[in-house]
Amino acid sequence: MNLPLVLDIAIGIIFIYLTLSLLSSEIHELMTTLLQWRAEHLRTSIRVLLEGGGKRGNDPELQQREQDVQVLTERLYSHPLIRTLNQEAKGSFSKLNRKIINTGIDGVYRILSAILNFGNRLIGKPQESLRNPFANQTSAPSHIPAETFASTILETFHISEIGRLVTVSRLEKFQKRQVSALLKTGKYLRKPESQRLATERLRDMTRDWNRTRQEFGDGGITLLATIDRMENTLNGYIGYCERFIDEPESIKQFFIYELEFQKDRYYNPTEKPRVLETLRPTLNELIELVRDKPKIYQQLEQAFQDKNSPTYQGFKRIIDTLPDLPESLQNSLKALTEKIETRKESIEEEMRDLQTQLEDWFDKSMTRASGVYRRNSRGIAILIGFILAIATNSDTLFMIDSLSQNAVLRETVSSYAQREVSQTQDMGEVKRNVRDQLNDISLPIGWNEEIRRQQIPPESSVTIPGTTWRMGNPLLYLKRLLGWFISGIAISMGSSFWYDLLRKVIDVKNTGGKG
Repeated sequence: MNLPLVLDIAIGIIFIYLTLSLLSSEIHELMTTLLQWRAEHLRTSIRVLLEGGGKRGNDPELQQREQDVQVLTERLYSHPLIRTLNQEAKGSFSKLNRKIINTGIDGVYRILSAILNFGNRLIGKPQESLRNPFANQTSAPSHIPAETFASTILETFHISEIGRLVTVSRLEKFQKRQVSALLKTGKYLRKPESQRLATERLRDMTRDWNRTRQEFGDGGITLLATIDRMENTLNGYIGYCERFIDEPESIKQFFIYELEFQKDRYYNPTEKPRVLETLRPTLNELIELVRDKPKIYQQLEQAFQDKNSPTYQGFKRIIDTLPDLPESLQNSLKALTEKIETRKESIEEEMRDLQTQLEDWFDKSMTRASGVYRRNSRGIAILIGFILAIATNSDTLFMIDSLSQNAVLRETVSSYAQREVSQTQDMGEVKRNVRDQLNDISLPIGWNEEIRRQQIPPESSVTIPGTTWRMGNPLLYLKRLLGWFISGIAISMGSSFWYDLLRKVIDVKNTGGKG
């Protein structure tokens, strides 16, 4: 067998594989789209990530954890940041089309569930129920950016708002300590009028502090600005006392000294950073607090005296709608916070660092999930390849025999393949051309009687021992099975692989011809 003949046969076989691979890829893509495999795999991967990668089992604690994570996953997918990622076509026809498709998908899942349960009964396993993971949604995103996922986690648990609430509660205690200490200094005043003026001015200062604390609770100013305002207000109180308190000089100087001493306890350049750090909760404290709703309510009650204030009502709504934080996710968040080496100047900066850690955590998990999806997709491609090889009776061994023995067929397929490769450079165009021109080429595949007779000739039939029945030679059936197997594997390798290989083989042939 000379080299040109071998190359023509190779070109013919590769072209047939390319044709079938194009059909296989369309089937695969159709199934992926209709059954939302990418979206389902993404959702499953997120659930596994939130579970901490724990194993499934019959342990009630594990089952409860899976249930909690399932509820949280539903909550995340209903968040506007993720829900708006999925852009759907509008209009009555599109809605009707989606309804029909979703009904079909639900039917597929019911059939698969029935098959699974039948198998479970045979082997004694408990019954399971497969359901469409997006039964309550028309569809779901097949890709979620890491930034979106991290923001959704932080917004779902309102960690920044809880941190501000805790700080407001601590500010209230911080304020009470100062007011109590300042009230005690009033005992050094001898005149009732001086005591009255100092007390009234202290009440005014307390109201100013309350307004400043309220503004911080509303998110209008930072914690550092809050402390600076409180210091300025206290300076104003001390200045007022210096100017308007009428006491003997020694008593007045001692009183002012005590006020300055109380101020320096909290507001001198050395103490102020420590006070800020004490007022601001750590990320680990917040993560612990998110799981303890009664403690958050306690912080809320301590932080606000006016239960009708908009700020109080806003924080209460946040706590009321706060979802349960699964222990597995809590442990993961704690591990991520430990990677943040130093405390920042504000909770907002720490939240940005935590978001960065969440994004990196999500990216790494999705990289592993992508590998799992590719392996699963490869398995599906092999299954489709086998089914397609049988459905089209694509017997590689028979195709080789046909191409090697039929010069007209060989030259026709080889010529068309070379022309197609030389004229087109894009796989989409190749797909369209092959689909349009395939009827013009009689490939050695299919279930027509002529091909079946060539694969298993009637004259090769044998008599079944002990009967008068005759059947085709079993070795030929085994040969066809082997041919299907080879074709199934080849089809699963993908159209891009066979297209690139076809170009290389044609280049070899053309180079050899020029030589």
